[in-house]
Formats: sequence, C-alpha cells, structure tokens
Amino acid sequence: MNKNERAYNKFAEQYHKDLLNSETNFWHKFVEKPAMMSLLKGNIKNKEVLDLGCGSGIFTKRLSSMGVDITGLDLSESLINIARRENPKIKFYVGNAKKTPFKKIQFDVITSSLMVHYVKDLNALFKEVSRILKKRGLFIFSMHHPVMEVTERLKINGKKSKIIQFNKYFHNNKYEWTLHKSANLISYHHTFENIVNSLNDSGFVVERLLETRAPKSSEKINKKVYDRTNMRPSFLVIKARKII
Repeated sequence: MNKNERAYNKFAEQYHKDLLNSETNFWHKFVEKPAMMSLLKGNIKNKEVLDLGCGSGIFTKRLSSMGVDITGLDLSESLINIARRENPKIKFYVGNAKKTPFKKIQFDVITSSLMVHYVKDLNALFKEVSRILKKRGLFIFSMHHPVMEVTERLKINGKKSKIIQFNKYFHNNKYEWTLHKSANLISYHHTFENIVNSLNDSGFVVERLLETRAPKSSEKINKKVYDRTNMRPSFLVIKARKII
C-alpha cells in the first residue's frame, strides 16, 4: 500500500464530506468539473463509460444520471466502500489504474478526474487506458497543470508576496502536498511534452485542451481562490481520441 492509498483510506469520509460541502468544494464545483463536463457534453449518452480514479463516486453518480452505463474504479478501498454505499446500482471496483481488471476494448469513453498526476509513468497508464478503450473511443481527463506545479509565491520579510517564482520545469520528480488540510499526498510533475508524447505513443491524438479558470460568477463565493485561478492555470483538462 503506497502513501496516497493510505492517506485516502484514512481520510475517506472527510474527503467525501468536503466534496459535498459548498464551502469546501470550490475547486471541483467552479474550476475542474465544469471543464470536464464541457468536454464530455454530447459524447457519453448511451455509451459504456469507465470513471478511472472515481474516488467516492460523486462524479460517477453525476455521469450515471446522464444516461450512461458507467463503472468506477479507484485504488482506495475506503473510497470505493463509500461509493458503493451511496450508489448501490453502480458497479465499483478497487484496483490500480495501470493494471485494471477490465477486458480489452471494453469502454467507449474513459474519464479520469484529477488522478493522472499521481502516476509517474504516464506511458504505463495511457497504454492501459488504450487497451481497454474501443477504437475511436475518448479519454477525457484532468490533472494538475504543469505550470502550477513549478510556481510558488515568494516570501518577503516572512510574508507571502504576490510575486510568482518559476522553478525548474524539465523533470519528472515527485512533490508532496496537502489535500483539504488533512491528507499528505505525493504527485509527479509532467511537462506538456511528456503528456502529449505519452498519449501519442499510446495511440491517442489530442482533440481539445483546456487550462482551467474560475468563472466571474464565482468571485463572490471565494474571491481569493477566484483571483488565484485567473492569475495562473490550476488544472489541465484533455480530450484525447484513440486512433490506433
């Protein structure tokens, strides 16, 4: 069991509650999920869909309500237990995204919300996605933006300033961060070159790419986060099609 799996297992219930709480789900509600939905719109109805890295199944449930045959998979057994409890009619599995239990060319669409950055070897992940995805199928996923991962606010006289420092970009190293003030997690930095070439090498072409920003309507909800998301991109969302 790796560090991320332990963290999500430990904080599963709190994580689930935070995502359902309008005061703590700003990033999902106003930034990342709208971008995901904009790329999924018109592409999933009556399709067989896999939600890869589904967590506690909140997004899986939303997609299920749109008339799709959906399955969820996540590495955390505790999160999957919540997903099964909350959505007894949806099929959920505990498993590794790089080695899933699914059949070859099984799904029409595979979604993955904020999971890809947990994987160091994108080639291994994308090749597995390609294996279980039908030809001409879609892989729509979000991840930490490569630029966000290598920028930080400078401290001047002990206080964080509005000056952004750009750090080393060309690497595939891990970095640690804290989710919702509770879970200490490990992710990996990926350059645009690495992301796109790994997709190409696995038989995909990128059809659309979004760099997320919060909408103006959300400024009154949380101005601090709104300003941050409109200063530099937080997430990268990609729509890729399998052509081989």
